[in-house]
Amino acid sequence: MNGADPTWLRLEGVSFRRGGRTILGNLSIDFAQHELTLLTGHNGSGKTTLLRILAGLLQPDSCTLELNGSRPRAGWRHCRQLLRSHSCYLHQQPYLFDATVFDNIAYGLRRRGVPAGRIRPQVEAALATTRLEHLAQRHCQQLSGGEKQRVAMVRAWVLRPRLLLLDEPVANMDKPSRRQCYELLNRMREDDIAVLLTSHDPQQGDLEITRHLHLYRGEMSRKELHTADNDQPEDEVIQP
Repeated sequence: MNGADPTWLRLEGVSFRRGGRTILGNLSIDFAQHELTLLTGHNGSGKTTLLRILAGLLQPDSCTLELNGSRPRAGWRHCRQLLRSHSCYLHQQPYLFDATVFDNIAYGLRRRGVPAGRIRPQVEAALATTRLEHLAQRHCQQLSGGEKQRVAMVRAWVLRPRLLLLDEPVANMDKPSRRQCYELLNRMREDDIAVLLTSHDPQQGDLEITRHLHLYRGEMSRKELHTADNDQPEDEVIQP
């Protein structure tokens, strides 16, 4: 974690079991601004489960939440609302509305009640910054897979969530599309957004990763950055 930035979100004792199998076993995880965290692990290791819990979409068997140094006394229902209000979760194949790129990016701002006069300049600025302005009036059904992923990321970015959760965001992309997504993710980190993305591949090119976590058999270990990975959690296991 970046020592210059204090932790604003921490979950302790995160456990999740299904069908008698431990998916997540008493994990702890925290987040600070400017963090870009890579979460690796094989299929079934619990990566998506953890992301869904962090997004407030899935209730864990046990969990203690701390937000801005305070622990809510209410149960999971209240914690879920807190997580949902501070995070944004993108699936590997994000859903885009049957509309133009501009309207897709503007959607969240409209739902938040942002005045119409402020929406257009915000969307246009986001499109220009990410070099997507040429797609503004393109229908989303006409986009490539890489373009759809970037549009979904920009739609999340304009909402300025404190935590962005990405499930395999660059899987099956060609190198140019992957590079463009990495540029956008690096920019999000500069904008005080904590980013957590999952991947099977520990080598993430130009992505400015600040922390690498690995899930294996229900436990999470912290990996050294820029080193080869294997399936053994030989590094420090993160205990609650």
